[in-house]
Amino acid sequence: MRPLYKLLVLLPFALVSCQHQAETGRDTVHYVKEIVSGSEARAAKVIADYGKPLNANEIFIAGSPRYSALLAGKFLESDIFDNVRGNQWSDGLKDFAGETFSCISDNTFAPYSGMEPDAIRELAVRYAVAALDTKCNVSIYDLDGNATKESAKILLLADPWLCEYGKFDIDTLFTLTGATIPVVSPQDLMFDSIFAGERKAFNVGIICDSTYVGTGIYPSIFRSKTAEHGLVGAHCFEGYGSLYGFLDEYIASGNTVPLDAILVDDPALDPAELDAELAAIRDFSREESMKYGKFVAPTLEISSSYILTMRECYRILRSGSLFTHKIARPDFKLYSVKPRPQPEGTEFLLIPVNDVQN
Repeated sequence: MRPLYKLLVLLPFALVSCQHQAETGRDTVHYVKEIVSGSEARAAKVIADYGKPLNANEIFIAGSPRYSALLAGKFLESDIFDNVRGNQWSDGLKDFAGETFSCISDNTFAPYSGMEPDAIRELAVRYAVAALDTKCNVSIYDLDGNATKESAKILLLADPWLCEYGKFDIDTLFTLTGATIPVVSPQDLMFDSIFAGERKAFNVGIICDSTYVGTGIYPSIFRSKTAEHGLVGAHCFEGYGSLYGFLDEYIASGNTVPLDAILVDDPALDPAELDAELAAIRDFSREESMKYGKFVAPTLEISSSYILTMRECYRILRSGSLFTHKIARPDFKLYSVKPRPQPEGTEFLLIPVNDVQN
């Protein structure tokens, strides 16, 4: 490409990038800029060739192995909608019948707590490119990607680290390139559920997987989301396990203010069991009411991230007419993230799990 022609081609992207940065007040990672400019040719071609989501495409879930597998399992068994009218009640049919859920299961870079934030952000963008790509790797010896795969019609970021460090960059990439694939973060939906409406929650409990407690990721997302929604003076407390166990820890930590909301970001927990515990606390004839009642606000609700995520994905598929309409049970595929030989940064190979060679 001649220098002048290349400059004219890249100039609109640069102008859009500057406008996007001015609107958001944030700058994206260098890898996104390389894709948009075309200097990262392979990824740029994947984005350019993608077009728009198709019915035959798959729902990709990217992140740490445990979280992504648990989330996929919830989708496979989901029956919370009437599939004819789309109303929220069980009709005995799988909500995502005929859909394929493909997990980009990363046991190479995850858990992400030891990574630099910019490295996580770049990795998240690489997940997105891999999800849109129609190629993957046959084995750890196939560096060129000689296997074929379906593209994504929805991308789920199944880890809190990817919500805080990555979703912005993926959204930026898709905005600058015109890609129309929806990107869904369970944690994003979870926090918006208590901050985006008229009634705001200022004292929030977060029940998550025990491996995330103490890493600082949930308080970090909490601060980002309260700033995004203009909330001042809000507080959060994180813990794990049952509602009773969580409240025991809350009380033992010296807290006395009633909780306005409890967010659950652990797909291994059953929301029905948590709701039953909350009902017992609100029953004045029960011992649990005397023990925990004053620590739970009368208007407190429990919000489950995975239920919010299933609702959002169902809405996207229905409103965009993106269901496959196949008469079949939901299907599951697994891709393993393997490091490239002598990798640079966060580059990886994406290998169908049945073909992984250890």
